[in-house]
Amino acid sequence: MLSVMAVVADAATIYVCTGAKYTGDCTDLDVSAGECKLLPKNDALSSVRMNSYSCTFYTDKGCSGLKTTFSSDQENLRDGTFNDQLTSVRC
Repeated sequence: MLSVMAVVADAATIYVCTGAKYTGDCTDLDVSAGECKLLPKNDALSSVRMNSYSCTFYTDKGCSGLKTTFSSDQENLRDGTFNDQLTSVRC
């Protein structure tokens, strides 16, 4: 049982949507700790639910380019610099 709990702690599940306030095309995204992962809907995300995780989002593939770190929900990226700009993530 302890090994299962350790695996769960090493992964983050974040919820990403193309519309503000978690509307539009939404999906859960599983990201292993330290893994760089491409986001679905490249350059089209407008809201992110962090589910108590902290992740760094990047404007380019391979976790490169401009970056921003979120540790709380972002219900409207349209109010900032990174709306429809995010391509990859590392948690």
